[in-house]
Amino acid sequence: MSAMRTELTENTTTTRKIADDTSFIREAWAEGVAVVRFGCRLAAAWRFVLRNVFVPVVLPLSAIWALMRLVHHETVPDFVTAAVKLVMAWM
Repeated sequence: MSAMRTELTENTTTTRKIADDTSFIREAWAEGVAVVRFGCRLAAAWRFVLRNVFVPVVLPLSAIWALMRLVHHETVPDFVTAAVKLVMAWM
């Protein structure tokens, strides 16, 4: 039992030393996790804006607006022309 106690004490000492030596790595990793989490939340927010705002609201309204300009024989802005060319290139 005495030998086991000595080995256990040595193991505990070694483990504490390793924990002290690597504490800065664990702290840096905690900050890295926060950055990654922020990036994931930012990506989720961007996906939400595209799926729930841009595609169902902005895209149809801008298409209607561009068609109204065409019906009234007004010039279509350059960004509308570029968007149509982009869509046609995907097809």
